[in-house]
Amino acid sequence: MQLPLELETEILTRLVLILVTLVVLVVLMRIAQRIARRTVDDPSRVYRANRIIRRVVGLVAVILVITLLSPDLRGLVTVLTVIGAGLAIALREALLSVAGWMRIVLLSPYRIGDRVQIGDVHGDVIDIRMLRTTLMEIRGWVDADQSTGRIVHVPNSWTFERAVFNYSRGFHFIWNEVSFTVTFGSDWRAAREIILGFAEESSTIVGQQAAQEIREMSREFLIHYGVMTPFVYVQVAENGVRLTLRYLCEVRKRRGTEHAFTVSILEAFRAHGGIEFAYPQIGISKPDRSQFIPPEMPPADPTGVAAGDADA
Repeated sequence: MQLPLELETEILTRLVLILVTLVVLVVLMRIAQRIARRTVDDPSRVYRANRIIRRVVGLVAVILVITLLSPDLRGLVTVLTVIGAGLAIALREALLSVAGWMRIVLLSPYRIGDRVQIGDVHGDVIDIRMLRTTLMEIRGWVDADQSTGRIVHVPNSWTFERAVFNYSRGFHFIWNEVSFTVTFGSDWRAAREIILGFAEESSTIVGQQAAQEIREMSREFLIHYGVMTPFVYVQVAENGVRLTLRYLCEVRKRRGTEHAFTVSILEAFRAHGGIEFAYPQIGISKPDRSQFIPPEMPPADPTGVAAGDADA
């Protein structure tokens, strides 16, 4: 079915206008971003300026395209209805991500710079866009909470579908545990005092900062910590006495504090002399060689005649 010539001309004209409009907007966006890079020295301010420019240009492009596609008010309503129905069916995940972005902006479950876990992905938030959140991954094949170097893009729809854990929102400390197992014959009481002594030396400043942040968080959340000081739990294990140190540390210093405590405690245990680490042992019993010796055979008859044949 061939369209009338006037309608074909009008459609072609509108498509050309849309293409020219998009090209002009892209050129203007590039110019604005270049001006921002030249006039602003702070990388974080340049980053925010580029985000604002992209969002403004995108919004203007959507408005102009819809306006060019609709010849009058009635046509505008029709175009919006068709677009809305098509988007609702074909772009469900994208629309859900946009709704997730609005939730992030309005409710702020996390911000750029926060350390979060979304579903089973851990990382530091380095970018938040309309459809996705970008993380610098931690953990993975790396122990503790150090970076793997990979960048992970997570759809914003995950904020509705999966749990979101924020390590640093409002409270910039986490509880960490380090365990040491000493033998039953060791002086485990002295070992406990040594471990607790090192932890208490570094807990004064951390405890004061954490208590202040908890007081501020209590204005927004129903949260209360009664004990902020480190503690060493004692437990009987299979091969010795397990001493578990529980202490507060900053979010991004978990592995560093664990390393410092371990080195100091190892040196103190060695200097004490009466503390030994327990480890699994496998015992191998000596085999009973008697079971491998064949039974004695009766002596052979020198005559070569069996005893039963002699009576025959």
